[in-house]
Amino acid sequence: MRHALLLMMATPAFAQGPEIDWSSWALSSLLVIGLLLALGQLLRRLKLPAFGGNRQLRVISSLALGHKEKLVVVQVGKEQVLLGITPQNISHLGKLEQPLEVPEGKKPESKK
Repeated sequence: MRHALLLMMATPAFAQGPEIDWSSWALSSLLVIGLLLALGQLLRRLKLPAFGGNRQLRVISSLALGHKEKLVVVQVGKEQVLLGITPQNISHLGKLEQPLEVPEGKKPESKK
């Protein structure tokens, strides 16, 4: 009897933690990962300017000419220039005498 009492005192009582519902955990994890991926795609599609970006330089319009070639109109200060872009080179093609209208979403902020 004495040995039984000592054996019972020597074995620690294992505490039971809460039961984990693995299916609920997996579904919640997949939902969070899916939301993060969806927000990343949304931000990529919006093409928001970098924080603290240069507001004096912006792309007004672009036209794809081929797989990797395009024409781009860039606003530099108050002037607009036409650039030709290829994988190897960026060429200044000229200054626009009649500037293109800036789309509503790209209008520069007015300085007060």
